[in-house]
Amino acid sequence: MAEFINIWSNSGWLANLVTIVLGVITVFGGGYSIYRRFKSCLGSENDYSSVVNYVRSNYEYDSIAILKKRKVAIIDDQPENYPVDYLRRSGFNISVYEEVSLSNYNFIDSYDLVFLDITNVVKEDPKRGGFELIKRIRSEMNGIVIIGVSSKRFDPTLTEFFRLADETAKTPISEKDCEELLLGALEKYYSPIHISGKIDELLNDSMLSQKHHKKALKLIERYINLSVSDDYFYGALSGLNKNLDVYKLHKKCQSLKDVL
Repeated sequence: MAEFINIWSNSGWLANLVTIVLGVITVFGGGYSIYRRFKSCLGSENDYSSVVNYVRSNYEYDSIAILKKRKVAIIDDQPENYPVDYLRRSGFNISVYEEVSLSNYNFIDSYDLVFLDITNVVKEDPKRGGFELIKRIRSEMNGIVIIGVSSKRFDPTLTEFFRLADETAKTPISEKDCEELLLGALEKYYSPIHISGKIDELLNDSMLSQKHHKKALKLIERYINLSVSDDYFYGALSGLNKNLDVYKLHKKCQSLKDVL
C-alpha cells in the first residue's frame, strides 16, 4: 500500500489530472441528478388531466361579475319590453338602440351579445330589416352572440331569422327571465370553464389513448398560449385519432383562446 501511495505521489501532473476529472464527473453526476429530480417535479406539477384543470390553475376564470362586464346591446323599437333599468342596477353593461341603418351598423361589432328584433329596427326596411341585419352580422362579424327576439306569436318569416340566432326569446320578458337568459348565454359562450368543459367532452368522446390524450392537452395548452399557429394546431390534432372531431375541437379551442 505504501508503495502504491509513493508511486501515485510521484506521478505528478497525471495524478492531478485524474483527480480533477474524477471531481468533475462527481459534480456533474450530482448536478444531473438534481436536474432530473427538478424536471420530474415540474413535469408532474404541470401534467394537467383536463383543459378545465389547466384553465382553473392558470387563469382568472369566470365569475358572474366578470361575465356581466361583457358589452350587451338591445336593438328593438320597443325597449320597454326589456327590464333595462333592472339589468343595469344588477351590474350588466347594457346599451339600447331603437333603430339602426344598413349604412351604419359597424358599431355592433364592438358588442359581445346582441338582442335583435326583426321588425321596425332597420330604417331602410321596417318590415323585416332585422333579418337582413342578422345575415350581415353573421357574414361580416365574428364572435357576436345573437339572441333573436320577437313579440309575434306566429310568423313563418321568423323561422330563418331564429335559425341564424344563437338563442331565441319572446318579448316582453320579465326581470327574472331576462337575467337568467342573459347570464345563461354569457356563460355558455364566454365562460372559459364552460368552454373548457366542452373541449374535454370532445376529447373524452374521441376515445384517445392516454398518450394521445396527454399530447392533445399539451397542444391545446400551447395553442391558447399563442405558441403555435392555427395551421400547425389543426394539423397536429388531425394526426392523433380518426375519431376526433378536429374541426369542432379547433373551433372550441379558438373560442377558449379568445375569451382568456
